[in-house]
Amino acid sequence: MRYLILLRGVNVGGKHRVVMAELRQQLTDLGFAQVRSYINSGNLIVDSSLSLGETQTAVAALLATQYDFPIAAVVLEKTAYLTELAQVPEWWGQAADCRHNALFFLPTYTPEMLLALRQQTLQYDQIHFGTHALFWTAPTQQHYSRSLYAKLMQVALYPAVTIRNRNTTLKLAALLQN
Repeated sequence: MRYLILLRGVNVGGKHRVVMAELRQQLTDLGFAQVRSYINSGNLIVDSSLSLGETQTAVAALLATQYDFPIAAVVLEKTAYLTELAQVPEWWGQAADCRHNALFFLPTYTPEMLLALRQQTLQYDQIHFGTHALFWTAPTQQHYSRSLYAKLMQVALYPAVTIRNRNTTLKLAALLQN
């Protein structure tokens, strides 16, 4: 089975440095096959005969033992990722003057974290609530400070997601299919 591994908060601003070549080798040594990474922000694709749960557990254990700082990660099956992406509304990615991000749920995520978000009146944002992620469009400049996305770091959901921009999200889909 092919899996996508998304790490949260690595190699950002010189903090929590994870050398992708080393992590690829560690995953290979752990028994994963066809280990590839995309850019330096914690996107990995692996093949494995392990179940999704076993893969999530193995990755979490590896990260906990190999790094002296916590690294949250989510593992998604190829089919689940591609199915989720196929259900995203057309507006996600259309407006050139907006940011388009996917917020993937980490294992610490709970559906209750979305309750307050679902009750918000969205004047500047558009949000698609998926099974494994939120697909969010928000203004980049004009009205950004008024958008709900600008206040995301202040809500309980923020530490329970790992964020990828639309270009990276789509590139990962293409890589999963190769």
